[in-house]
Amino acid sequence: MTLSVIGSGVVGGATGKGFVKLGHDVVFYDMDREKLSQLSSQGYEVCRNVFDAVASSSFSFVCVQTPTDNGNVDLSFMRRAIVSIGMALRKKRDYHVVVVRSTLLPGTTKRMVLPTLRRFANSKCFGLCYNPEFLRQASSLKDFLNPNRIVIGELDEKSGNGLTKLYSPLNAPTIRTDFDTAEMIKHVSNAFLATKISFFNEIYHVCRKLGVDDKVVGEAVSLDPRIGGYGVVGGRPFAGGCLPKDVVAFAKFLEGIKVNPDIVKVVLEINSKMNNQ
Repeated sequence: MTLSVIGSGVVGGATGKGFVKLGHDVVFYDMDREKLSQLSSQGYEVCRNVFDAVASSSFSFVCVQTPTDNGNVDLSFMRRAIVSIGMALRKKRDYHVVVVRSTLLPGTTKRMVLPTLRRFANSKCFGLCYNPEFLRQASSLKDFLNPNRIVIGELDEKSGNGLTKLYSPLNAPTIRTDFDTAEMIKHVSNAFLATKISFFNEIYHVCRKLGVDDKVVGEAVSLDPRIGGYGVVGGRPFAGGCLPKDVVAFAKFLEGIKVNPDIVKVVLEINSKMNNQ
């Protein structure tokens, strides 16, 4: 199977390289020519535009950035990618599955991605899935090849069947659902991880006040399989390219649907304190 990756940063790079290891042909595209040069120098196939990427593949994995501005998600990169893919699909007669991996708030695939594809593709000869990633930046390829679950929000059964088959060698639990649920799973996962980190940062301050060794406390608590070891070492905020922006965007989203994000607000407040200490 030939796959294309649109957006070849951490997520796109791991996704494409992972599928190469699974035996598929992958072509990478990115607006950043330096990323393409690096991939090419590593022996991976690259192309210079979205049209060639879509034309040469049966699946297109969209892994473009979705940054935030004051809690609002900037969808301009996503919209541009989907418009280009849609226009490329006009020239295709073969069935093609578009797979969005970028982090999107609930309702985005249904209300923006799908209508945009339908408008510009001028055809119904495509499938669509929302397939959130759960990759750590420092071990993205390893995490791709060893997933603890695969989530597929599918337009229809045909779309989901194709993607499920691609992932089948990884032998991970697969959850097939609708777009909104898959988008919600991604944000709930990130919000919970951020909550866990902020909780143990609060415990860190309590331990320091009491003269208790917070590292021993965290290590002992992490041995409970219901809790685990991620995020139990206090003293530093959650950071990186995903958790901060996604949790802020999720809080803004909740406010937009008239739900007061009480716990999420406290999580962000604690994280802000850790950033400023």
